[in-house]
Amino acid sequence: MSTATAPAPGTRVELVVPASSANLGPGFDSVGLALGVHDRTVVTVTDEPGVSIDVEGEGADGVPRDERHLVHRAMVAAWRWMGVAAPAGVHLSCHNSVPHGRGMGSSATAIVTGVSAAVALVAAQGADPGPLDLDLGLVNDIACDLEGHPDNSSASVYGGLTVSWAADSDSGWSTARPALHPDVAPVAFVPASTLA
Repeated sequence: MSTATAPAPGTRVELVVPASSANLGPGFDSVGLALGVHDRTVVTVTDEPGVSIDVEGEGADGVPRDERHLVHRAMVAAWRWMGVAAPAGVHLSCHNSVPHGRGMGSSATAIVTGVSAAVALVAAQGADPGPLDLDLGLVNDIACDLEGHPDNSSASVYGGLTVSWAADSDSGWSTARPALHPDVAPVAFVPASTLA
């Protein structure tokens, strides 16, 4: 993906990204678990300059509908990271199921959504319609850099149980995916109040 060409108008991707729980056991900032709650987003490159965002579901009344939207900011950061020009215009249609500010990794879900969209829109250019085989290592590296630690973001990238770390500043992030025992069934108690 070493092209500087912006994704072409009409290019469209659909994403489903899970919530996560992190800091499991002794794994502070390193162990995360994807949960069965997902945000769904459709991103379309448009001819019209600027960003247009529709949001429904969790947090719909409290998120910005302009370039400050976290999914959009993550997309722009990912294109910059990859050396790809951002397209003139994008439309995001977001259906949020992950509660905001309640311990289920909503910001990591948004960041992974934006990074995945940026990578997918570049990969989709000239590709046959249908599912794309994304470079999840690239998505994980960018998302972890943006998030600052890998626990929630790696779980949202790979699903399941993840243990992630940075060996050094030049090699990116590493993630192991231990098998989760089939009898484990996460239960989330979602508080009514929010926390930053």
